[in-house]
Amino acid sequence: MDAFFNNISHRKIRVTVLATHSLIRSSLQSILETERQLSVLDAVGTSSELLKRISHCKPDVVLICLIENEGKNLNVITDLLAAAPQTKIVVLSSPNSLLDQTEALKLGVSAVVGADQKPQTLLRAIRRTSAGEADFKSKVTIRIIKGNFNLPANASYKKAHYFKSDDLTKRELEVVKMIGLGLSNRDISKKLYIGETTVRQHLSSIYSKLDVEDRLNLAIYAYRRRIVAPVAA
Repeated sequence: MDAFFNNISHRKIRVTVLATHSLIRSSLQSILETERQLSVLDAVGTSSELLKRISHCKPDVVLICLIENEGKNLNVITDLLAAAPQTKIVVLSSPNSLLDQTEALKLGVSAVVGADQKPQTLLRAIRRTSAGEADFKSKVTIRIIKGNFNLPANASYKKAHYFKSDDLTKRELEVVKMIGLGLSNRDISKKLYIGETTVRQHLSSIYSKLDVEDRLNLAIYAYRRRIVAPVAA
């Protein structure tokens, strides 16, 4: 099993870019192509063009630009996830567009990166999103975790069970804490001296026990149960 995931980690992450303006598309493509682990399949200017291409190119990650007047690109997220449910979505947004950013997370986006961040932040978000992980250090995610906005609409947990940790083992609670801190599976395996396969097994058990479907909601659980102290926004 570990060999299988190691092979995946050596395969390039296939990315498609959606940005209305040609200059932004070219700039994003140039930034992504500096990362050897990424392969840019396409860069398109309209939502309809993206949906047309998505069925052929099957990217691992779609990068959607919502900078300034490009908020209309937000509308494609639902259609994109319906057409390619396995594809992960990263949004690049204006730092001040908190409403757009929050709505994007509610629709099922895996990561939101502000345009004021360094290129390395965007590249890291794409890598971690492709690996099924998440970065909980962005301002908008922190605000959601601290309860300033409603929880994502696609959260699938039962509230009566969501705050009950009695069923979790001591090791599982340790994993929950590290998820809340934003650690990757690899980081968790190193800190706990266990294999990444074991980390995935713990997460599978935790998701089942808490009726939580993803890392974002598990991080929310960690903060609300005070397993992890909220970080400064």
